[in-house]
Amino acid sequence: MPMTTAIFAVFVTACCALALWRGRNSERWTAAALFTSAVASALLQTSKFWLPETGIMAIDLMLLSYLIVLALQSDRFWPLYAAGFQVVGTLIHVARYVDASVWHSAYATAQVFWSYPVMAALMAGTWFEARYRLR
Repeated sequence: MPMTTAIFAVFVTACCALALWRGRNSERWTAAALFTSAVASALLQTSKFWLPETGIMAIDLMLLSYLIVLALQSDRFWPLYAAGFQVVGTLIHVARYVDASVWHSAYATAQVFWSYPVMAALMAGTWFEARYRLR
């Protein structure tokens, strides 16, 4: 397992564990969705990003749909940020479809990069929620 994959696995596990431990229902459901999408993306990766990853794009679209619905129904701000970051991550697939000359390494890096802010939004939302409940 490459070091970057290990770092991502640790970060997504820590983020989801925190949300499951300290979050309310929206944080817990989002943690489950993020963890499931991370595992499914690893399993459905086919071409090491040399070609557009249609399986990962489908997963990203499902996660984006969930985050948009959550952002529209939630009384908190973190789902708006998470959905916004996920929009960018999902549009990277579109860029790869439109321009096949996009370097595969840039495509893969951008995919991973934009998942970190989504997880950071969940962690911040969980932290603020837990802190609010302690008052």
